[in-house]
Amino acid sequence: MTRATSRLGLYVHIPFCAARCPYCDFATAPATSALRARYLDALAREIAREGAALGRTGVRTLYVGGGTPSLLEPDEIGALAAAIASAFSFAPREATVEANPATLDRARLLAWRELGITRLSLGAQSFDPAGLRALGRTHQPSDVAPAVAAARSAGMDVSLDLIFGWPGQTEAGWQADLDAALAHGPDHLSLYPLELRLDGPEEAVANWPGGGWPVLARWRSAAAAAQPDDDGIARRYEQAERTLARAGYRHYEIANWARPGKRSLHNLGYWRNEEWLGVGAGAHSHLAGVRSRNPASLLEYVERVDAGLGRIVDGAADAAVDGAMLALRLDEGLDLARYSGRFGVAARERVVAALHSLDGARLSLPEGPLTPPEGPLLRWSGDSPGGTPERVRLTPRGRLLASEVFVRLLPD
Repeated sequence: MTRATSRLGLYVHIPFCAARCPYCDFATAPATSALRARYLDALAREIAREGAALGRTGVRTLYVGGGTPSLLEPDEIGALAAAIASAFSFAPREATVEANPATLDRARLLAWRELGITRLSLGAQSFDPAGLRALGRTHQPSDVAPAVAAARSAGMDVSLDLIFGWPGQTEAGWQADLDAALAHGPDHLSLYPLELRLDGPEEAVANWPGGGWPVLARWRSAAAAAQPDDDGIARRYEQAERTLARAGYRHYEIANWARPGKRSLHNLGYWRNEEWLGVGAGAHSHLAGVRSRNPASLLEYVERVDAGLGRIVDGAADAAVDGAMLALRLDEGLDLARYSGRFGVAARERVVAALHSLDGARLSLPEGPLTPPEGPLLRWSGDSPGGTPERVRLTPRGRLLASEVFVRLLPD
């Protein structure tokens, strides 16, 4: 039996969507899936099983993601709330649900509020109709304002997700998206470059009828060919940094900005390599130093729960490497003394040596030399009397080239 050592973060995956976004590689499935009732029943049983295994531990934060959790009916939300309350000591500091702007109504919102939701993560993605069409989204820009107003009326904080670098997007268009998002006064923003995986079908492809992976691969290949190049993506990222800094948002993680006191506590738990339990198809967990996951296929997930099988352990995970990379994503950086206490002096020395190998490196983006900001990728601080640094952070240039930094941390 795997036991958590303290209050944990709880992630609940609701895979159902009104339509498939062709760029998405999460575990999703049609809202009309014949497996919907079986899935929700299996989810409740997994929650009960894990709560018992963990001794009805306390829940520090809750995140209900997807998919489109806002598609659940009020009675389905009520059943989920009952399952969580029965399985855990449930009094979270923060509870988030993801939503599509077009799928919120008052009955659903009140049901989520009754569950204990304090925060709405709204997938706006773009305020440009052309952008939403390019991304295969089903909502309209005009759907966002009523959704934000409804969340505010229910006493919830609001986070907006935006995607940049979609085919045909200009820098002026991206600025318009940023300005439109800020006009709604969100507490938090998550900004992601459009990433199009072409390395083979995801497990979740099996959940959808139709042409399957070949159709997705053709769409992604065409979209990738029409995207801005890597220098263009970098300029848009810097554009966002400048705009959001002027508006008073703290850039606290590579892709996330928040007003004071409004950082995502649940996601901070991931980046600080704390413990969390993920339930539902495709969900990942980190408990007692072990990383594990559930299958993304709905049928495989349901059958696994029916058979009483546990999560699939990730035997290749390296906790020390993960801990360093996750910490560097945050503006607070990697506390080397704390890291040494958790993973040992040898792990600290290996990380410091790997990062020092970047000193003076003049890396560039794959498609061309990166122009400003120039300078180092890392900022070292707090040298002890023996000359050992106490903390290391990514610089603005380091955030742009984070993948180049992280690859140095991987074992040889």
